[in-house]
Amino acid sequence: MLRISLILGCLFLITSGFQNANAQDNQSPTWTTQLPTDRGPDASASQAPAPTPTAPDQPADDTAAIQQEVGDRDATYLRTRVVFRYDYKDQTGDTTTNRFRLRVLYAFGPKQRLAMSVLVPVIQKNTPTGSAAGSGDTEVVGGANLFVAERFRTGVSFQVTFQTSSDTLIGGATTTIKPAWGFTAVLSRRFQLTGAFYYKQSIHTVRGTPVKQFEPDITLNTRVLKATWFIEWDSFYDVAPGQLAQTLRTGLSRGFGSERRWVASADCGFALNGYGGQTQYHLNPRLDVTWYPFKNR
Repeated sequence: MLRISLILGCLFLITSGFQNANAQDNQSPTWTTQLPTDRGPDASASQAPAPTPTAPDQPADDTAAIQQEVGDRDATYLRTRVVFRYDYKDQTGDTTTNRFRLRVLYAFGPKQRLAMSVLVPVIQKNTPTGSAAGSGDTEVVGGANLFVAERFRTGVSFQVTFQTSSDTLIGGATTTIKPAWGFTAVLSRRFQLTGAFYYKQSIHTVRGTPVKQFEPDITLNTRVLKATWFIEWDSFYDVAPGQLAQTLRTGLSRGFGSERRWVASADCGFALNGYGGQTQYHLNPRLDVTWYPFKNR
C-alpha cells in the first residue's frame, strides 16, 4: 500500500507539472505603447532598451536544457560525459544491494554521431545467507546516431557485459550481448519523448540459466520550474519463463555550475507487478551526478 501511495503521489506531481507548463505556453504577451518625445531624430534609438544578455550558466532554450538534463537516460544523446551513480535496491527475500557505478562516455566523429562508453560498478550485497562487496561486471557500449534532425533523432548501440566481478554473489554468472535501437522525439519546447528497445542474450554462462530478454523502455520528460521532470516505464520480457517484468521510475534532474555542465538527478523506481519485484526490485531510489567536460557542439 505504501508503494502504491508513492506511485500515485509521483504521478500527481508530474501531471501538475504538465498543466503548469501548458499554462505558461498559452499565456498571451502584454503590449505597451510609448508616447513620442521631442528629443530629436535620434531619440528613439537612444530610448530603445538594450538587449538582455543570456546568462552564461543558462542554456539557450528549454529544448537544449531538457536534452542536457535528461543526459544518460537518452540513448541518442551522444555528448562526452562522466556519470557518477548510486542506487539502493530493496529486493525479494530480505536482499538489499548498494551500487556505486562510474560511466565514462566519449563522443566523436562527424557531429559527434559516434560514441564509446565503459561502466564499472562497485557493489555491496546482503542476503539472508551471506554478504559480499567488490567490483561487479564491466559494461562496454558502442553507439551511433543514424539520423539526426531538429525534432527527431535515432540510433543504435551494442553492449557487451564481461564477467569481471570479484565475487559470485555480485555477478560473474554470464557474459551477455545487448544490441539496441533508440530514438528521441522533441514534442514541444518543454516536452521530449525518449525510448529504447533492447535485446539481451547470454553468449557464455558459467552457472544458472542463460539470459534471453526483450527490453522496451519509454520515458516522457518535461521542463517545469527550471528542472526536467520525468516518468519512465521500464520492462523486459523473459523468454524462458514467458514472464513480463514491469517497473516504473519517476524523478527530476537539474543543471548547475558554470555553463550548467553539471547535472544532478534524483529518482525512485517501483515494481509494477510480481515478476518485476521478484527479478528486479520492490524499491530502487537512485542519485546521479553528470559532468560534461566540453561545451555542447
